Amino acid sequence: MLMMQGKGQGSVTSASASKGAGQGVVQHHEIGQVGKFLKSFGKSKDEATKSLLASSLQIIGLEDVKERYADQWEKLEKRVDQAVEAFFTKKLGKRDMFIRMAKNRFALLFANTSYEEGLERASTLASELLQLLFGELPDHDNVSIETVVLDADLVEHMSEFDDIADMIEYLNLAISDTEEEQGEASDEKEDHSVLFRSMINCNKNMVSVSELLPCSIQNGKRDRIRRDELAEMQGSRMRADVDYQLISEAEGAVNGLGGLGKKPLILASVDYDTLANSYRRHEYARILKRLPKYTQKHFLINVTSVPAGLLNSRIRQILTTLKPLALGFIFEVGPDWDEFDVVRDLPVYGVSFFGDREEDLMWIEPLVERAKVNNARTFWRGVSSDDLARRAFEMRVDFLSGDVIGRVQETPVSPFSLKSNRIR
Repeated sequence: MLMMQGKGQGSVTSASASKGAGQGVVQHHEIGQVGKFLKSFGKSKDEATKSLLASSLQIIGLEDVKERYADQWEKLEKRVDQAVEAFFTKKLGKRDMFIRMAKNRFALLFANTSYEEGLERASTLASELLQLLFGELPDHDNVSIETVVLDADLVEHMSEFDDIADMIEYLNLAISDTEEEQGEASDEKEDHSVLFRSMINCNKNMVSVSELLPCSIQNGKRDRIRRDELAEMQGSRMRADVDYQLISEAEGAVNGLGGLGKKPLILASVDYDTLANSYRRHEYARILKRLPKYTQKHFLINVTSVPAGLLNSRIRQILTTLKPLALGFIFEVGPDWDEFDVVRDLPVYGVSFFGDREEDLMWIEPLVERAKVNNARTFWRGVSSDDLARRAFEMRVDFLSGDVIGRVQETPVSPFSLKSNRIR
């Protein structure tokens, strides 16, 4: 778990540290592939992990300086940037790393340095940097220094990144979530859990999917979280928490399904922004890894709030982390979505859509036709009337769910045939 505390002028935030041993041989300013980076820290993954856990990482931000001198910043930025570059080039050791992040943010990795030594070095460097900037600028300003503790959970994901900058950005996002969580520590947090709803495979006329639905705990009872409530959470850490808990709370029931001869597919929805954020994506993957191995061929991830115009490379980057843990992905889309060509070579199982009104047929029918042309499966969620359910069968929608199909339950249902009770 990553922990950090507040920022201040020339100060270093404190955190609990994991200890390890080992030596690194990364050259100063070397920025290469993460695989090469890990090898530089040890001959084996275990050795590299121990060495990294013994290192100290700081992220330095000059945002307050920029804000304080906003009117002059265009002229000052280059001078400050050069001063910072020269300062760290001179002060860091050969095994240390200075890594540029976004503008006005830098990462320092002190190789093979204990937590206490890292704090001392960071404090000294912060004071010297402030003195240097004082010579460049007409007044003192704040330099924020955030100490990141590298623990086993964080280090585990490092080999999955394309380069060092991506890895550091992941750690930076981890800090942001931790800050937000600490800011909400005094607030009353709502407990979330999961309910299950059956989904019909229309082609086989059988219940073969168990859909996970997020819910809140009110007076000991589970109440479904409405779609509009989820929409209000889009992109927030609160929504990510719902996504995390949906899987966590389902773990026991999913484990129980492992002994069945016929196991249902499990469909879980997750906000696009939860997966687009590298830290939250890896947190989501960490929770998925706790599920039994059989789910790797039975778990479908329904990605909601998918924005239009995504590049194939960006989608691939997001899905690659989770692909070994799931059968495939479903994109929940709206009326105008027609980007099948963008996802054609990706593990996208199909498209889902939500509609519970007759007028929704105006856009659902063309969407289903486009999906068929592109050999994509279709998942119609939220059907609430017999007429719409019959229409779904007539349109040859692949999967169908909603209150008209079955009530929500606290446990999943095993697969069973509907041949004697067919909806027509």
